[in-house]
Amino acid sequence: MGLALTLAHAACTAPGPGATEGAGTGDSSSTGVWAEAPAPADACDEALLVSQGRYRGNLREMKVDEPIGGVCGGAGPDAFFRVEVPVRADLRVAAHGVGFAPRLSLAPDDCLGGREITCAADGPLELPDLAAGTVLRLAIGVDAAVFSDLKQKPAPDDAVDPLSYDLDIGLVRVLAAGDVCEPASRGRCVAGTLCMTSAPAQPPECTTLPGDTCSTALRTPVVLSPAGEGALVIDPALPQTDAHASSCGGAGLRERVLQLDLPVVPPARALEITVSRPDIGLAVRSPGCLAADEVACAAGTGAPARIVLDRLAARRAAGVAPYLFIELPLHSERDPAFTLDLRLVPEPTAWGTAGAP
Repeated sequence: MGLALTLAHAACTAPGPGATEGAGTGDSSSTGVWAEAPAPADACDEALLVSQGRYRGNLREMKVDEPIGGVCGGAGPDAFFRVEVPVRADLRVAAHGVGFAPRLSLAPDDCLGGREITCAADGPLELPDLAAGTVLRLAIGVDAAVFSDLKQKPAPDDAVDPLSYDLDIGLVRVLAAGDVCEPASRGRCVAGTLCMTSAPAQPPECTTLPGDTCSTALRTPVVLSPAGEGALVIDPALPQTDAHASSCGGAGLRERVLQLDLPVVPPARALEITVSRPDIGLAVRSPGCLAADEVACAAGTGAPARIVLDRLAARRAAGVAPYLFIELPLHSERDPAFTLDLRLVPEPTAWGTAGAP
């Protein structure tokens, strides 16, 4: 089926994330100017290249793309765009169907089957921090049974076709360390930085924070008494962001990241770390900082979280300095400092135990 063009009001399309502040972005709704916007294509390999904005389409005459098999494997008809990300940005795609719930998927810029990066049958799609120049294939589809039911009824002459939909593609620029970050319309600071002023009369910039990510982890010697005990003091008032997520509830929480220089210890000893307050989470990654390197995790769930880091002598001999994540609770920026209590214990049978309610 050939490509179609649909009319979309120019005011529906916001300037791209690369738009310069103060550039001419007048509201065309006051001028009566209308712009032609491309409609999604029936065939994947005919998809047109678009960027952020609002687009309108209709699935009534669309067919199933056999290699792809329908969005999210739904076996229904689908339509396609190629979405370009012109600058480093977060991508969000949402659709609203007049009489159906659209299915959405994003895939690499080809038309091979089974290549969906993400898909959703009932909500928007979001991909964070995409590189400038990224191009993805966007598919919009419908459940096969719903389509069959709506297709049997002719499109109304005096109302919007229930197989029509609006598609919104949004981009939020990801600002690098050192970029001016206010007003908020400039974008959001990259993970591991925070929008803040470093000097009086200077505009806020995306500022790299110590102890905020593994790359800026605070190198921290583990110092123990002859009895095998010690403590670390953590101040939650220091600025931090949420750049990592642990397996037991770290998403959405600010965290402090320490890299532990392990002490000399006798064989078959482990390090027990217990928090002095009940709403702090802990996690350890070793030998690296990938999520797959997590070896202990304990959420702050009503009792002081406790983790046990095993094989201390072997890790030290291998030159490993584990990453310790301290997950700070919401609204803790004004809280007083707290301690992490350290203690040598016999080698455990499990790596970590969550704080019990």
